[in-house]
Amino acid sequence: MQGIQDLKIKTDTIEQRTGRTEEKVESIQQMMAKYEERLQKVEEGGKRREEKIGNIDNRLTVIEQEKSGMLKWELDRSEFYLRFQNIEEEKGQDLAVIMIGILADALEITEEKMMDGIDEIYRVFTRYAMRNNLPREVHIRFTKKSMKTQILQVAREKTLKYKGKEILVLKQIPRRVREMRREYRFLTKMLLKKEVTYRWLIPEGLMFTWQEQRHRIDSTDLGLLTPFAETIPSGIVD
Repeated sequence: MQGIQDLKIKTDTIEQRTGRTEEKVESIQQMMAKYEERLQKVEEGGKRREEKIGNIDNRLTVIEQEKSGMLKWELDRSEFYLRFQNIEEEKGQDLAVIMIGILADALEITEEKMMDGIDEIYRVFTRYAMRNNLPREVHIRFTKKSMKTQILQVAREKTLKYKGKEILVLKQIPRRVREMRREYRFLTKMLLKKEVTYRWLIPEGLMFTWQEQRHRIDSTDLGLLTPFAETIPSGIVD
C-alpha cells in the first residue's frame, strides 16, 4: 500500500509539474504572439515610413521639375531683353524716343520700324550702377529675338554712343542663372584668355572644345575642374 501511495504522490507531482510546464509554454506562446504582433506593427510602420519617404521624394522631384520649368521660362523670357548701361539720365527726358533713335541709327532703319520692334522700355536700379555712381540701366523688351540679335551683333562691330559716352549692351540673364554660373568664373576667364569659344548649358554648366576634344562641364564641384585647370599653360590666368 505504501508503494502505491508513493507512486500516486509521484504521479501527482509529475502532473503538477506538467501543468506548470504547460502554463509556461502557454505563457511563452502568448509572449511570442505579442512579439509577432509588435514585429508586424514595426513592419507596418516601416512600410508607412517608406511610403512617406517615397511621397517626399516624389514631391521633391515635382518641386525640382517646377524649378527647372520656371528657370526655363525665365531664360526664354530673357531672350527678348537687352540691357543698356551708361545712358545719361536727364530730367523730363523721353527715354523711348532716345533709345529708338539710338537703335534705329545703329541698325540703319527708320524710327517707325524700330518702334514696331520694341515692346517696352524702362530703367532699372542695379547694384553695379549704384556702386559705381552710374545712371540706371535701360532695359528693353523686343517683339522678336531677331531684332535683339541684330543689335547685339552691331554693338560688337561698332561702338554705340549717347552724348559722347560709350553705351554698353548686355544680355539679360536671370539672377539664379548668374549665381550658378559664378562658380565657373575662373574657368571662363581662362577660356577667354586662351580664345577658346564656349557655350553655356541650360540650366547650368558649359561646353567647349580643348585640344581637339569636346568637354562638357555640368557640375559646380571645383574639384572636378581642377584636372582641366592644370592643363592650362602658365600665364593664362592673371
